[in-house]
Amino acid sequence: MKFYKVLLVILLFTLCACSGPSDGAIQTAIAETGNANSPDTDALIETAIAQTKSSEDLYPTEASSSNSNSSGDCGISGALYTNWTPVFCDTFDDNRNGWELSTYRGDLSTVTTNIENGKFVVEATGKNNTGYRSGVIQWFPILYAENFELTVKGNISSNFKNNSWGIAFNEADNNNVYVLMINSQDGTYYLTIYEDGKQLFPIDQKSHGSIVWDKENELTVIAEDGYYQFYINGVFVDDYQTSHDIYGTRISLAIRAAEGASSRFEFDDLLVKTP
Repeated sequence: MKFYKVLLVILLFTLCACSGPSDGAIQTAIAETGNANSPDTDALIETAIAQTKSSEDLYPTEASSSNSNSSGDCGISGALYTNWTPVFCDTFDDNRNGWELSTYRGDLSTVTTNIENGKFVVEATGKNNTGYRSGVIQWFPILYAENFELTVKGNISSNFKNNSWGIAFNEADNNNVYVLMINSQDGTYYLTIYEDGKQLFPIDQKSHGSIVWDKENELTVIAEDGYYQFYINGVFVDDYQTSHDIYGTRISLAIRAAEGASSRFEFDDLLVKTP
């Protein structure tokens, strides 16, 4: 079964108090400040992190992840690195890959996951912790891989436009992870990094003509030894080269739900390939 994690970005100078979201849940809270050109503000930011499970419970083992219920063959080929091998594939016609389908209610968000009409559906409401000035980043583990090509389709339905979805990758833990996000409600994308708990924005929020507003979009991340290429609907939009060793090898689907806003995220045609 796949569980999920929650990360709250808050724009305050005090750390919010987080209680355990469920019996036996493990929670940590980390406060760090740093200058960042955030999609929400240019002010100093802090982060608070709440884990609903221990880190080792969130992902399959590295050995078992390569032998997932998905053979990587589900009719999706991927148009970019055609010589790489499919290792995980899901069209969400059923739950053969064991996604955690449940309702989670915590201090940071309320989230329900389901599979409906061939989509992995996440309905989320971010709770107000900072006066409706921020949101909750939550991610849903897939597998381990250091070098990979991941392609997935996603869409957002919400009356509030400050929501986004994307891919979390090269994660070691909640404090060290890359997250590429796209907002189809305003035609933008950005890359955020949590490094030792500090949130950075190596790629600030940008507009791009390849993003189809208010429709399903396809997002692709290619990782090769710390060099990352980002594509939207098959169009190259940006890249990033890390200046240090990668943090880890965990990969997840990710959402950002704005505080106080109810949003529906739909994912489809998920494919992961490795060299």
